[in-house]
Amino acid sequence: MSTRVDLVTLSLFIAVAEETSLAKAAAREHLAASAISKRLADLELNMNVRLFERKPTGMFLTAAGTALLHHARLIMHNVLELESEMVDFSGGVRGTIRVQANATAMASYLADDLASFLTLFPQVRIDIEESTSPETLRAIAENAADIGIYGDVVVPTELSSFVYRQDKLALLVPNGHPLENRSGVNFEEIVAFEFIGPPRGSSIDTALLRAASDVGVSLKIAIRSSGFDAISRLVDAGLGVAVMPESVASLYVKSMAVKVLPVNEKWAHRKLMICVRDHTALTPPAAAFLSHLTRPLTAQ
Repeated sequence: MSTRVDLVTLSLFIAVAEETSLAKAAAREHLAASAISKRLADLELNMNVRLFERKPTGMFLTAAGTALLHHARLIMHNVLELESEMVDFSGGVRGTIRVQANATAMASYLADDLASFLTLFPQVRIDIEESTSPETLRAIAENAADIGIYGDVVVPTELSSFVYRQDKLALLVPNGHPLENRSGVNFEEIVAFEFIGPPRGSSIDTALLRAASDVGVSLKIAIRSSGFDAISRLVDAGLGVAVMPESVASLYVKSMAVKVLPVNEKWAHRKLMICVRDHTALTPPAAAFLSHLTRPLTAQ
């Protein structure tokens, strides 16, 4: 017996399941209740399973019906995404790539890569959101984003990962700070000072907490802030010191009364990573963008 199911029947099944009433589903779908009833009866016969308990108070899903509702909603959601992407193609846009990236990538590298990619693929649309590394990994795992960029302090599970950039952390201090004339600092030297902390759970926050745990101390977090610009302004105001990427910290030296000191620790040398759920299942635009981001540095 065939178990082929058409999209119209699935849509009507969802309507009845959500309304728990043939009459309400018929009004919602602008069809006769008898036509919907016939489709549902044929669906149950075709699948050889009872999908609804038909009671005087309404139609209620059986266990099999509940399972079918889950899959039916997924199928209809995918159909809507397909239709949306086809509309993009008809309008000259070649698809949308959803990207989530940590603050380091956003501030240091990603803008140039986006510009060069869009020069090659001007009809691609990119939706980009800044997030902490754990948030980025969660978005990829839940298929809320296509490509994520995160700090390697956080280790993903069941995701495909690729190296994006090498990165080095440095200490930003205000002018006049006791450490300002040092050519470099060790972590034990800076834990005595109050920190302007990064967002909780970010890769830099994780690195600092692990380093503090390794030497048996607690960080003195005076203030937490998101965004390197805001953190740098707080350092400039003399409210604490901050650890951030050296490439980012150096941008503030000319405009603020701050200095950048290298952090002489192994953990200060890190990698920014790219992750996807499955690189073989990416859409063509997302696959092209992944290839662009992971191209050899000598080619950039």
